[in-house]
Amino acid sequence: MITAITFDDISPIYINPSKLKWLIEFLNDLGVMCTFFVVPHNFTSQWPEEFVENLKYALDTRHELSLHGYMHIKNEFGIFYPIPLPIPYPTFKKQKNLIERGRDKILELVGVKPEGFRAPYYLHNSNTGRALAALGFEYDSSATIFKPTHCSRFRIRVLRNARPVLTSGIIEIPVAGDYTYNLRSYGFLNAYKMAIRDFELMESLGGIFVVNNHPNLFGSMEFQFLKKLLEKIGERSEFMRLIDVAKKCSINLARNC
Repeated sequence: MITAITFDDISPIYINPSKLKWLIEFLNDLGVMCTFFVVPHNFTSQWPEEFVENLKYALDTRHELSLHGYMHIKNEFGIFYPIPLPIPYPTFKKQKNLIERGRDKILELVGVKPEGFRAPYYLHNSNTGRALAALGFEYDSSATIFKPTHCSRFRIRVLRNARPVLTSGIIEIPVAGDYTYNLRSYGFLNAYKMAIRDFELMESLGGIFVVNNHPNLFGSMEFQFLKKLLEKIGERSEFMRLIDVAKKCSINLARNC
């Protein structure tokens, strides 16, 4: 069973450099390589040098840096409205331009091109996959198994197939859950039980257990939750970065795990 740990919102806007380094060292102590989704547009002329050094430190310790949109706004790659409206999705050309700008910014910062993508708020459409494929990305991890993805008493399973698939010319790796997002309001034990149930579901379906997190929400409780979860599933998991999952899937002729 493959388990992938990911973190969204890696940007000086959302997390300070010292906390980012603390997070990287926490994962290193657990012996788990993860995927960090970086928001490249900082709304300032220059990124803090310490933050960039910590991104390079993440790469040096074998974590992955992927792209998390460009500006991190809701309607950047998809449309979010409480009711259906006849408004078109962002065009292929616009999405390709934003993804290319984001990719080039990360390359400028750390010297490495990202190979994976996740849309802000998981909002994406077919143009997103086409744009990613045109730019040579390996995978997209914007789809989710459940909505809402974070802990909630009422969730709807929106994807029946939990395995990575080839969509719009790119490998799509869906997210299982974001269990630390509402941890303080939902409750430690409830979130933990939900995560274990989802893990067992992914295991039964032959899927990938992708656990997402938002580091700006992380405190001691969230660190303890992730540590407890990884200790519980560790013996039944092979922990992988999403890029390694994508490459493993691409070996199969059907581009399917």
